[in-house]
Amino acid sequence: MSDNPPEAGLIDGADFFIGIVASRYNGELVEALLERTVKTLQEHGVRKRNIEVLRVPGANELPYAAHMLAGTGEFDCLIALGVVLAGETTHHEVISYGTAYALHSVGMQSEVPVINGILTVSSLEQAAERITGTYNRGAEFARAALQMAWHKLKLVERLDAIEEKKGDFEDDDDDDDDDDTGFDPKQLFKNN
Repeated sequence: MSDNPPEAGLIDGADFFIGIVASRYNGELVEALLERTVKTLQEHGVRKRNIEVLRVPGANELPYAAHMLAGTGEFDCLIALGVVLAGETTHHEVISYGTAYALHSVGMQSEVPVINGILTVSSLEQAAERITGTYNRGAEFARAALQMAWHKLKLVERLDAIEEKKGDFEDDDDDDDDDDTGFDPKQLFKNN
């Protein structure tokens, strides 16, 4: 993980609705991550009532829950939180790669930004360092969610304006379809 996070903009989150799906697996670690995430959201003005937390058994279940929450149309951004610890097998790699791909897909298909807040670490010490130590990944995930919620709002406004202009153009263009010259373009392609 990088120790050079992007600068956080000053975004007022008062009007944003944020959904958080959090794994119960490695519960104490995820709880600490969740607390820091929620605290940062609230410090940026997100109202407590505008934050919904949904708990799932483990990291593998996060994409499904995120997909279902995105489908409600109620959220400006979603955050998936989990901690995956490396074990004796490569199962942690399967979970990490699979959930990252699935969360990305949820965001692309639903047009609701999804922040991948799943930490994949080799030890409890690494997890603690990223949650309560030098790094505050929960705060980073919250700031990323605020930025993406803001971008979603602005991009939807922009796309709506384009669609409106396109609709106006199509309405104006309806009269141009009538050709009074008697010319039939299909005649150009007929065999002699």
